This record gives sequence, C-alpha cells and structure tokens, in this order.
Amino acid sequence: MNLIFTLISALCLMHVQSLAFTSPKNNKSSIVDRRNAIVQGVAATTVALISSSTTAPAQASQGAEAFVGTFSDPINHPGGKRTIRLLDDKKVGDYQLAEILGGGGRGEPQSYVLPAVITGDRTIIIDFSPKGGPKDFAGVLDTGGDIKFLRDGNRWPRLKE
Repeated sequence: MNLIFTLISALCLMHVQSLAFTSPKNNKSSIVDRRNAIVQGVAATTVALISSSTTAPAQASQGAEAFVGTFSDPINHPGGKRTIRLLDDKKVGDYQLAEILGGGGRGEPQSYVLPAVITGDRTIIIDFSPKGGPKDFAGVLDTGGDIKFLRDGNRWPRLKE
C-alpha cells in the first residue's frame, strides 16, 4: 500500500514541477498555472503525509507471535484469563497452530485448553467446542494488541505482564 502512495506522490510532484516550470503564453495563464501548481503541490504533500502515517501496527510485523500473551474476557467471563501460546514446529505456510490455556472466570471451568490456529498476522480461529461452544470462532488482532471477535463483537483485552 505504501508503494502505491509513494508512486502517486511522485507522479503528482512531477506534474507540479512540469506546471511550475513551463513558460506561460500570456500573463493570465501564468496565474492559473501557478495556482494549479500550488493546489497540486498541496495535494501531493497530503498524499505523501497519508502514506507515511498509514503504517501497519507493530504486531503485524511479528506474524503469529503477535498473539502470544495473556488476555482477559471482562464481558463474558470476568476474572478469567486466557494465555495464548504457539505450538512448536506446528507451522505450515501462513498457518500456525496454537493453544489457549484459560479459566477462572465467572461461568467457566477453573481451567481448560482450547486448540486454535493463527492465520497470517491478524486472524485467530479458536475451537471452543471443549467448552461447549463453536469450533470456528474467528477473532482479529486490533492495533492495540487486543483480540476482537467477529461473530459476537466480544473483545479480549491484552493484560500487561
């Protein structure tokens, strides 16, 4: 995405330079050409600023490791914790097997283990069937490092360790 913004910025700047350095045919067109050059220069600068501010979150560059950590579930099971860990040597392409060690919250077992798969660097699919839930519950990692579940809108905030 940054490459596209950089290319657009470069094209805008080249166009602005061509407008700014062409010789006018009469005085009135000189004013219009300079005005267009200024407007397009501002547009190119805006595109460049947008492209530099739309960087991916730090978690995205970490891959599946971005999910590793301890989370809470204050909406559905207050007081409980969920710790996500990656399973060694269980990675194929973009898929990394993981497990969630959890429990201790209101309305849930004291401890349990849930299988999961992390796809890419932003999505986790958890099998809640050991707890009587769905086997394919998808969540995404947000920019703050929390997990938001798509099906019900629940959020697991990351706990500071």
